[in-house]
Amino acid sequence: MSRLLYANLARLMKSRIFWLIEAFLAGYSIFVYSMGAINMKNGITIGASEWSLYFFNEMLFSHIIMVFFIPFFIGVEYSDGAIRNKIMVGHKRKDIYLANFMICCIVGVIQFATYMFTSLIAGLVLIGPLAITGITDFSWRIGYGLAIIFVYAAVFTTIAMLDTNKTRVAVVEIAIVLLFIILVSQIWSDLSEPERINRMVSTEDGTFVEEDVPNRKYVEGKKRAVYEWLDCFLPADQAMYVIDPAASYSMKIPVCLLGEAALIVGTGIYFFRKKDLK
Repeated sequence: MSRLLYANLARLMKSRIFWLIEAFLAGYSIFVYSMGAINMKNGITIGASEWSLYFFNEMLFSHIIMVFFIPFFIGVEYSDGAIRNKIMVGHKRKDIYLANFMICCIVGVIQFATYMFTSLIAGLVLIGPLAITGITDFSWRIGYGLAIIFVYAAVFTTIAMLDTNKTRVAVVEIAIVLLFIILVSQIWSDLSEPERINRMVSTEDGTFVEEDVPNRKYVEGKKRAVYEWLDCFLPADQAMYVIDPAASYSMKIPVCLLGEAALIVGTGIYFFRKKDLK
C-alpha cells in the first residue's frame, strides 16, 4: 500500500485544484481576521472566548471544499484507467481503496492545518495575542475537527470509488452536502431552544411583568433523545460545536464520529471488491 500512497501523494502535489483550495483557505483566513480587526476598530466588542469562531471557521465549509476536490481527484483514476491498471499489476482492491481514503484524509488535514496556521499569523498581526489566547479548549476542538474530516473523507471517498462517473459523483456529493446543511440547521436550532423562556405579560392593572414560562419549542422526551444521537453522528452539526465558544467536550462525540467513519470505509471496501470495473 505504501507505493499506492506514494503515487497518490505525488499526484496530489501536481493537482491544481489542491493548490487553488490551499490559496483560497489562506486568503479566507486573512479576510476573516481582517473583518475582526475592522469590527474592533469600529467599536464592536468581541469577547475573549469568541476567537474560537474565527480560528476554526474553516470547519463550517470543510465539507464543501472536500466535495470540490475528492470527486475529481479520484474520478481521474477511472477516466485514465489507473484503477484497472493497479489491479492488473497485482494491487489488492482493499489497498487501492484505503490508499485513496488515506490521501483524502491527508488532504483534509492539510487544509485544516493551512487555515489554522494562516489564522495564527493573521490573528497575531491583525488583532494581537488575544486572538490566540482567547481560544478556549483548543485540544478537544482540534480532535473534533480531525474526526469530522475523517467522516467527510469516508463518505465522499466511498461515493467516488463506487461510481466511475465523476460528474455524477460531484452532483450526488453536493446533494449530500445540502442535506447536511438542512439537517444541521434544523437539529441545531431545535436542540438550542431553552427549556424555559421569559416573556412579558400584562397584569390586571395594565402594567407588564416578566414571567418565566415553559418554551413550546423546546424538544423533549424521545424526540430529543433521537435528535441528540443524530447530532453525534452528523459531522456538520459537530462543526457547530467546534466553533461555539460555549461548547464543552463530550467523549461520545469522537467515538461516534470515528465509528461512523470506520463503518462507512468498511462498507465501501466491501462493495468496491464486488464492483465490475470493465
